Amino acid sequence: MCMPLHSESGNVTPAQLRIAKDMADLEIPSNVELRKTDDYNLSFIISPDSGHWKGGQFEFKFQFPSKYPFQGPKVTCMDPIYHPNIDLEGAPCVNVLRPWKPTYSTQIVLFGLLFLFTHPNASDPLNQEAAKEMRENPAQFAKNVVNALKGLRVGGTQFPKNKGKVSEAHATAALLRKIRACTVSHGLC
Repeated sequence: MCMPLHSESGNVTPAQLRIAKDMADLEIPSNVELRKTDDYNLSFIISPDSGHWKGGQFEFKFQFPSKYPFQGPKVTCMDPIYHPNIDLEGAPCVNVLRPWKPTYSTQIVLFGLLFLFTHPNASDPLNQEAAKEMRENPAQFAKNVVNALKGLRVGGTQFPKNKGKVSEAHATAALLRKIRACTVSHGLC
């Protein structure tokens, strides 16, 4: 994807060149949309197609510093989410962001974000409440995810309704799958 470069002085900065290279090399899956606002800011809209957050839609804003790639982008989930690896302020726990290395790219960060939706990690949480629920009561965790997507209160947090297409049928089916999986894995059948 080629993006025109702009600069107030008319000169293209090294950061702009690297961001343009990252954009040209991007392989964007079908469940992700790219929105670029300027040379230093973009968003990925991720619509998970499997897992707990299937049907949801989450915007991750990337803010690139002027010293990119020597300093990593600031990444924020703009949509409140009940997730063990994303805090309530939208900061994701993606290993490649800290410590950042100049050899990393926007593609690697995107892969890390997608991985959070398919493999949430309750052992390395930013949202302690969600992680504890995921470890100790997977069925309740699944229900909390659905309730958060539907715009309900979970714990002490009132979530806004997610912009995605979370259906009651999906929510019920996901909850039943999680209950069955938990029951089988604990030998309760």
